[in-house]
Parts: sequence; C-alpha cells; structure tokens
Amino acid sequence: MKITLSPIRHLLPVLSLLMLSVAAHSAPDIERIAMLHWHPDTAAEARRLTVAADAWLALSDNEQALQDWDSNIDARALSLGRQARQVPGHWAPLGDGVFAWLVQSRDHNLSGSTGEFPDPEPGRPTAHRFDEPVSGRIGRLEQVAALNAPVTWRRLARRVNEVESDGQVPAVDAFWDELASRLDDAPEESISRARELAGQSIALRDIADAAARHRHISRMLLTRTRHAWVEGDALKTAWLSFEALARLVAAEDPGNVAESWRDWFDSLGSEELRGLRQIDADLPVIFALLEDAAEYLVPPEPAASRAMNELADAYARLALFVPDMGFYLDQPVRAEIRATASTCNPDPLLIGPMPRETYERCVRDLLDLLDAGLQTEELAGGRQGPFAPEFLRRELGLVSWQRAAYLDGHLGWMLEAPCQPPEWVNVLEWSLVVEHLLRWVPQRPVFFAASRWQEALADVREAVIERGTMHQEWMDCLSGHGAERRDPVTRLLDRHESALQSLDELLSEADEQFYQELVRPGGDIDLDGTATQSTAYRPETLVVEPCDTAMTCGARVELPVSRALLGLFPNAYLLADQLGMGEMGLCYESVRWVDRASRPARQRDSQVANYDGRLSFELHGTFAADEDELPETVFRYRLTAAERRHYLFAAADPALLDEDCPRELIGESIASSLPDRRPRLIPDRLTYFVSAPTTPESELVANWDRGAEWRDWFVTGERVERLEQVDDDALEVRVQARLTALSARRERELSAPLTAPVRAEESDPLALAMARVADSTAMLRRLLEIHYPRLIRHHQPLRAKLTGDAGLINRDRVRSLRDGGIGMLQVPGIGKQRLADLREEWMTLPAGLREQGQQAPEMDVGLERLDALIRLSRYDAADVEQPEEQ
Repeated sequence: MKITLSPIRHLLPVLSLLMLSVAAHSAPDIERIAMLHWHPDTAAEARRLTVAADAWLALSDNEQALQDWDSNIDARALSLGRQARQVPGHWAPLGDGVFAWLVQSRDHNLSGSTGEFPDPEPGRPTAHRFDEPVSGRIGRLEQVAALNAPVTWRRLARRVNEVESDGQVPAVDAFWDELASRLDDAPEESISRARELAGQSIALRDIADAAARHRHISRMLLTRTRHAWVEGDALKTAWLSFEALARLVAAEDPGNVAESWRDWFDSLGSEELRGLRQIDADLPVIFALLEDAAEYLVPPEPAASRAMNELADAYARLALFVPDMGFYLDQPVRAEIRATASTCNPDPLLIGPMPRETYERCVRDLLDLLDAGLQTEELAGGRQGPFAPEFLRRELGLVSWQRAAYLDGHLGWMLEAPCQPPEWVNVLEWSLVVEHLLRWVPQRPVFFAASRWQEALADVREAVIERGTMHQEWMDCLSGHGAERRDPVTRLLDRHESALQSLDELLSEADEQFYQELVRPGGDIDLDGTATQSTAYRPETLVVEPCDTAMTCGARVELPVSRALLGLFPNAYLLADQLGMGEMGLCYESVRWVDRASRPARQRDSQVANYDGRLSFELHGTFAADEDELPETVFRYRLTAAERRHYLFAAADPALLDEDCPRELIGESIASSLPDRRPRLIPDRLTYFVSAPTTPESELVANWDRGAEWRDWFVTGERVERLEQVDDDALEVRVQARLTALSARRERELSAPLTAPVRAEESDPLALAMARVADSTAMLRRLLEIHYPRLIRHHQPLRAKLTGDAGLINRDRVRSLRDGGIGMLQVPGIGKQRLADLREEWMTLPAGLREQGQQAPEMDVGLERLDALIRLSRYDAADVEQPEEQ
C-alpha cells in the first residue's frame, strides 16, 4: 500500500512549534539541580541561587515578573553574595547559634511548635533595613536551601509553566546549564556523593510529618558526616553530628536513626579520636559527649532529656569554649534573670485562658530585659576598665560573652588606640530572653499584636542594628589606628611576637646563668647531649707539673697543656671535669737519663769523664674525684728523647753509669793528681768539680713545646711507650647520670616560671615575660570568640592554631611540650613558628572580614526567632478583633 506523505509535510511547522512549546514547559531535571547543591564545586553558588529564588517566589506574583525571572534571581543572588561575604555558607551550619533553644528545650518540655528545631524559614527577608548585619542569616538560609531546592525549583517551574509563552520565558533547566557544565570533568566519586545527597533531598519533599522530616534530615547529616570525616574535617563532623542528634531529640521518636549514629561513633578508632586534640584539645571530649547523646536516643527507651544534657555540654565546648553549660548558666550573677524567666514559662497545667494581666506582665518584663537589662557590668563587663594584666587574667576566667565589653576596652587600652569601645549586651542572655518570648507569646498571641508590643519589638531590632554598626565602626577604628592599616588580630599577633622574642632572650640569659654556675670556665659540654659527645674543653688553669713523688730529677718547671695532649684522657674524664665531678691533672715523674755512656773529658787525663744520655720521663694523667682521696691514675706514658745530651761532668768512675739522676753529685770536688811526667807543683793535683752541662728541667723547657716538641710525641706516639691506660666505661655511666640530672634540673628551673600561674606580686622577669605571651594568646582567642565567632567555630586550620595541642604558646602547651621531652629553650622558637603559621592562615581571609568581624550566631538565630514572633502575632491576630489598649 502506498502512503502519501504530503499532508503530513504541511503539518511539520505546527508539530515543531508544539514540540518547542512542550520542551519549554517540560519538568526540570530536579536531580541535576539538587546535585549541584551538594557538589563542593557548585554548592555555594547553587544554594545562593535557591535562596534568591525563594525570595523571588515570595515577592513576585505577576506575569510581567516571570518574563525575566532568571535575571532577577541572578541579580538577587549577586546581592546576597555581597551581603554574605563575612560568612560563607559552610560557616553557618544550622546547629550553630541554637544556644537558647538548647537551654529551653533542656529545661522545659520539647513538645509544641516553639520546641521545634530552629530552622530558618525560606523565602523570608533576611533584613528589614539595608544596614542590618545579615551575613550569618544568609548562610543559614543557604543550608536550608540545599534541603529544599527540589521543592523550590518545582514551584518555580510551575510558575513558569503557567504563563502562555512564545519562547520568551527562560526554561528552568537552561538556567542551570552553565553551573552544571563546571562538573563535566569532576571526579566520579564526588559526583556520586553529590547524587546520593540529592536523592535524599528529593525524598524529603514527600515527608510532611515534622518528626519524620527530622529523622530523614538526620540520615542526610550522617551521610555528610561520613564524607566530612573521610575528608579530614573533624570540626565540620562535630557540628553536623550535633545538628543531627539535636534534630532526633526534637523528633521525640528518633527511631532506628539513633542506632546508625551510635554505630558510626563506635566505628571511630581510639587513635583517630586522640588525634583530634591537634584541632582542639576538647574535641575528643566533644565526640564522647555526642556519642553518649546518640546512645541515650537508641530505642526501645530513648532518654531525650539525658541526650539533650549531653548535647548542651557539647555545644558549650564547641561554641562557648567552656567545659559544660552549667559553667555559665549556674553563675550567681544570673539569679535575677533566672527569677524573671521562671515566672514566664508556659504552664502545661493551666486550664482556661491566661489572664491578660499575667500575660502582659511577663511580656513587659522580658522586653525590659531586652531593652536595657542585659548590659550590666556583671553580664557584659565594664568597657571602662580598670585595665591591667592582673585584671585581665581574672576576667579571662569567665565566658567571653559575659566579659565582651571589658575585653574590647582592654584591647583598645593594650593597642593604645583612640577608639571608644562599643556597647555590648550579653548575647547569650539576649537569645535566651527572645526564646522565652517565643514560647510565651503563643499562649495569647492576640494580646501581643497590640501596637505597643510591636513597637517594642521594632525597638529591639533597631538596637541590634545600632550595636552591630558600633561594633563594625570600632573594628574599623582599630584597623585604621596608626601609620599602617592593620586589623585587630594582626596587631595582637605582632604583640604576641614581641612577647615571644622577649621570652626567648630571657630564657637564653637564664640558661647561660645556669650553665655558668654548673660548668667550669672554658667548658663546652652540652647538658642535653650524651656522655659520648666530643669536646674541645681545655681547663684554663691546667698545666703539667711535677708529680708529688718528687721523682723529677730536680725538674720543677710547669709545662703548658695543649688540646691534643688533653686528648689522652678518655672522653668521659673531659666531660666529668667540666661538670665538677672531679679534676683532671697532668704531671711528670720518673725523670732520668737513659742509654748512659761516658767519654774522656780531658786529653791525657783519665781521671774525669763526660757522661751522655737520653732524657726519659713519665707523663701521668690523673683524676681527683674527692679531695680526701688519692687521685685516680688515668694513664701513664714514658717518653725517651731522641737526641743524646751531655748531662754530667764527673770523675771517671764506671759506677756513675748506674746513676740515672746523679744530681746529688753536682758541686762535689773530683780527686785528681798530675801525671808523673809533669813538673811537680805544690799542691800536686788539679781541682775539678762535678757539674751538669744539661739539666732535665732545661731539656724539658727547651723541647716540650718547642725544639723537639715532645708534647706532640704523646699524640703521635713517637718514642713514647704507654705504660698504663684505664677505660672510662664506669665514669661514662656516672657522667650520663649527671647530665640527665642537670638537664632535668635546668628544665625544672626554666619551666617553673613558664608553667606556674603568675602571682600579683611577681617580680621574676621570666615569669612576667611568659605572662605576656600567655595573655596575648588568651586575648587572641577571646577576640575571635566575640568578633569572629563563626570563624573560630568552623575554620578548622585557624581553630587548630588557637585551641589545638599545637596552638599558640600558653602555660598548658608549655607543660605539654615539657612532658613531651621538649627543652624550654626551644619553646620560643616553636611559638614563633606557630605564630607564623597562624599569621599566614589569617592573611588568606578577605580583608573585609578581617577588619569588620562577624555577628554572633546566637544573635542571628535570635533575630530569626524575633521575626517568627512578629509573624506569629500578626498572623494569629489578623482575623481577630483587636482588644482595646489598656
């Protein structure tokens, strides 16, 4: 059968238009969009786009706006990026800042809408004024955006599809093409991880029950936690774990998810957990607290309240840098706030409506606290001082937020900056009061809709903005102070470096003094070395002298010593002498003439003769360890001269050849007579006297260090016989013990002022130098806690350099170095290297962040709760007749 195609050919343009229309309005690739929110190369930008899309969906509802939805969202995302430059999204996990929710949930019933985990609400404006600090809140919205991206972009796609389009409305998939292209060459493993999380976020869309959502998000967080642990980001691991377990507590029924968390914690090796101390000395404890919380949540009888206690203490260490939540909450200065708050807790046993008077009294009391009750010196510190190191050390014993005003004042005083410290409220108390309001108002929200309460809330927001502006201006003033613009942290690092240099110099002086008191002049022994170390030591007063036995044939001269000659002593004796364990000695004895021979002295006179021989003597090395005992003989060598010397003129008597030292004969007369052939004289004889043309002493003087240079023969071995030599094994053991003891003693003496708490009346320069080092280290951490809180809580390399075992030098770390066998003289050098590492890490951060700082996460969450409170009162009162103002 023949098929005619011409009618179909006429329909091809129509079919093409229809296909383009279908393609333009087809459902977007949600999996691809969701995956972009979880891949590290695209997550930040994708999440910001979704935050912008949520805001656009909340504010744009006309068809005209849909024509350029993509450029509108791009513009909003760029604006968000500029606003959020102080807090990248990965520094704003949803668990950070929930201090007030933790405390209230721990102390009161979790049930009810206000007990829900404090997630920010997508699509809500993050600020009411252009100058409101919003970086942290945008970062929190980005976290939520990753979870809600499938819902957001389906909603937007539906809005786009509702418009009759001729191809002018951009498609959702095309909007993501450029960002997706960045993953074309991404490793498959990273794509697989992102796809896994994308699938979990897509599944979240169909879960309406709040408890089930919390369990599902906790599973997602477990996936992310495993990834973070593998990547070596233990700090991120801790925060993700904290959020996941907090959500399980909020879910009331954690199900089997808690078991998965417990199993994961069980899988961590003890060695890995100990290694966490390099990031934060408290991190192993934090992980233990989180593991305990997971254990408490495991069915069949989950103990949510116990789990919440563990989580609260984990948060105290993670965010507040204190051992537990009670460290702050139980302080006596909070008694008045506790009393006010205790009367404003919802009563679950209340039957019937709450009396308006009771309701409004609590609202008024809580708003009064927010207005002016949290700025007292007890709660925020005194920004006017007094300022001195001893006062600072007292203040450093409290939570930083409780002393924020004092810390700013002290920093300005320390840097000699003409900058007025800003006002502070206690951020923790502020967030707690807001949380109290949020849980109190829902009982009768219609009352709270009254204009005076709304105006009061507006004033609270205004005060937050003003304080934030003052803080930024103060930071800017500190940065601009002086000839060169430098942020406050850099200025503190400079002071820390100066303190380390001073400590280095004083330690060197103290070490030199210790050395000079224990080591003899000229000593070069290394107290940290072994008993086998080489030495060039030469006792300054040591000479070769006659031995006490007086067998020196009349020689009494003292002869100089050379280093080479001292080398005859075994090494341990040279070391022991330096340490005062004894005293080396060198002496000569057994001085005599050997190879003796005679020859006629006068022609035709056989009665006198000349005697020739070689000088020989022994060199003794001794070591006197105790003045009351005879010195120990270390070695004996005998040297015999090479040249013969005429040492005696005396009577020709063979018996004289037996005398090796005939010095007693010197000066005696020699009996003689004239020959018979000679004319007779009266008296009939010649008178001779015994003489010594050459003496042993003159020979020693002439040939010891000059002439034949006998001194060197003992080194070369020429014409030298070794008679005795002891080994130094026993002494070497004693020297090693002495070195160890002295080294330990020196370390004790040097470390004592470096590790002991400094006293108010301290005058030891070394202790005061260490105090300056420790104070600057402490101030650096406190400065980051209150002005860069998200940085120190989430930037792992930076936190490690401040709170890890290898952090900036303080007394605890000096003890750790000492216990690890590191000498105190190395401490300043180690401190300088750690300082250089921190400075290098710090300078990688944007200048705007370094010079302006960040808002407290508790303040960000508190503002979200404040906005939720405003919406709650307005929504619930919208259809209710307003009561008359009293």
